[in-house]
Amino acid sequence: MSPSSDQFLSQPDRAQVRARLAQAGLRATQQRIVILESLMVLPGHPTAEQVHRRVVLETPTISLGTIYKALDSFVASGLIKRVAAAEGASRRYDADCSAHHHLYCTDTQEIIDYCNPQLDLLIQEFFAARGFQNFQPRAFSLHITGEKVDAAQEIKPL
Repeated sequence: MSPSSDQFLSQPDRAQVRARLAQAGLRATQQRIVILESLMVLPGHPTAEQVHRRVVLETPTISLGTIYKALDSFVASGLIKRVAAAEGASRRYDADCSAHHHLYCTDTQEIIDYCNPQLDLLIQEFFAARGFQNFQPRAFSLHITGEKVDAAQEIKPL
């Protein structure tokens, strides 16, 4: 029972970024490379605005609209996921496409990745036993909303 480790905080290798774009069927343009790199190194689940603030340090003329278009193409190709904030006010993005859940703190607006194989098995068994008429689940992801008890402390499993 633990939050998943953030695997992207170090600067990714450009060749790996190019390979990820190619695997997703996208051309590895300079703008896409810089945008994907930024998404991979920013902590948490950044907004397009946060990605833009980082990208303009390297590419000052890039527009926020270009950031949104690139992120939308990344989502459409399955390269990244879009994560909704509880209030739905802003689009947030996740470069980690592995199976995991999200804990959302309404006070700090943090979205924390959470992995728990026991919880996953419980959900799979629940739907295997009950099922749906005319619907076959193929994946699931919980979005758990709450508040930190102490805003200065990290969220940690018991």
